[in-house]
Amino acid sequence: MSSLLDEMKLVIAEGLRDRTLTSCSRWAANRRVMGGDFAGSYSWKHHPWVKELHDSWAPFNVAMKGAQLGVTEVAINRALYIIDRMKRDVLYVLPTTLTASDFSKTRFGGALSLSPYLKNLFTDTNSVGLKQAGANALYIRGSRGESNLVSIPVSELILDEVDRMQQKTITLALERLSGQLQKHVWAISTPTIPEFGIHKLYMKSSQEHFYFRCPSCSRLTELVWPECVEIIGDHVNDPRCKESFIKCKECKNKLHHEAKPEFLSLGDWQSTLSNPNMDFRGFYVNQLYSFTVTPGELAVAHFRGFGDEFAAKEFHNSKLGLPFIGAGARVDDAMIDAAIGDHTTGDPRPQKAGRLITLGGDQGKMGYVSIVEWFLRGEPGNDVNSVADGKLLWFGKFGEDDWSILDELMVEWQVLYAVVDADPQINEARRFCKRFHGYAGLCRYRRGQTAKEIAIAEEDSGAPMLTVDRTNWLTATLGRFKSKPPRILLPRDISAQYRDHLKNLVRTYERDDHGNPTATFVELGDDHFAHSLNYAEIALPMAAAITSGKDI
Repeated sequence: MSSLLDEMKLVIAEGLRDRTLTSCSRWAANRRVMGGDFAGSYSWKHHPWVKELHDSWAPFNVAMKGAQLGVTEVAINRALYIIDRMKRDVLYVLPTTLTASDFSKTRFGGALSLSPYLKNLFTDTNSVGLKQAGANALYIRGSRGESNLVSIPVSELILDEVDRMQQKTITLALERLSGQLQKHVWAISTPTIPEFGIHKLYMKSSQEHFYFRCPSCSRLTELVWPECVEIIGDHVNDPRCKESFIKCKECKNKLHHEAKPEFLSLGDWQSTLSNPNMDFRGFYVNQLYSFTVTPGELAVAHFRGFGDEFAAKEFHNSKLGLPFIGAGARVDDAMIDAAIGDHTTGDPRPQKAGRLITLGGDQGKMGYVSIVEWFLRGEPGNDVNSVADGKLLWFGKFGEDDWSILDELMVEWQVLYAVVDADPQINEARRFCKRFHGYAGLCRYRRGQTAKEIAIAEEDSGAPMLTVDRTNWLTATLGRFKSKPPRILLPRDISAQYRDHLKNLVRTYERDDHGNPTATFVELGDDHFAHSLNYAEIALPMAAAITSGKDI
């Protein structure tokens, strides 16, 4: 009898407690159980900045952050809270299907296995991409491929690691909320480059920072680099680095790393704007706040970035939570101005054959064309591009139904070889190459090609398909603007659009499947003219082979 009474008391107590869980933060503290270094009931003691993130119900929320700052756990807690308490479906999007699968098994699977309450909440967890909790569902999807996101009408959307996603699918994911009266979006990520991904979203937001009272001067302040770090030591291997410490930027007094739980616990978020839009909240936090990353580790990471662009990127992105572009990582207006020559696109056309002229064509909503003449400074050897200077003779656009214009340009400019983007209008591109058999080829970017190697395969249609490594060829093409003097000349009447397309490609770094750093180019906007110039560069070895009568 007593055991039954005790059981009834527990049920009543649980019911009363359940009624008090009216906020996501309170719910997480009572329903999540953590493992590892923070084993036990979920707590924001070691990440005090995350409490407000749990309870923000602005329609749109952005978190731009350094690595390992507890923000992903916020996203998990919100997803589970919305399903449990608000009885709504949630779409949780990660960069790829593989990362979504791993995340589903480890992070969500781990959360359910550690918490009896959550384990009982979900009625079906067998599917990696779908967790069913009664009538509601948690959808876990990768961002690559539209089929992953269509036909999932939800009111709650979480985009995790935005900068690693295909950016166009973010718009598609947002469309999943269009039919809902109540909707909330969370976008979180470590940033990569300015004006891209999470940084682009953050700049539209309320831009809030986490402020606290300095225990020495009592003034409201925040932790920022480099003002708040006293670096001890001179280089990455200097043992004195571990003596580095954080300090108040107002009074310059030392802030003890071990005391962060005390002086950060009463901190709060404040906008850095005079008139913020609180329907679009944005939060920024860096590793200076971290309880697990010491000032000495930050100092070492800082020194490691000296002379190492990838390490500098890692320091700014992962440690400081800030976007970063290395020196010379993009073409700028000064480089373009230095490349302006004395000619115009209206100058007389070639009057005699034999000039080394190539055409590059890129496909978008329209076709984009660059016609370049090349001048060799020495024997071509195995890399004709390295001994050639370019001169952009003409550029322009054509409609998707006007491929015959390319025929006219081939004759008008006496083009020796043309390389055109194979997609999306593959049939039109094939027909053009067949009309100029031996003087034109299709092109696709593929990883795996070595340096500026061009792999050539004859399609069944009779059109040659050139396969090249995108990063290596763009490095060569855009590198012409970074040489002093520039190794390409532009016409005086170069358009503002052409300039923008050149500037919209930015070199950055990511880790490959083996964890090694590898360069890649990210687009900040339309870049079709830049790719048309790249295709004209790729066409140079083919044209040189025609003039010399041998493979280059």
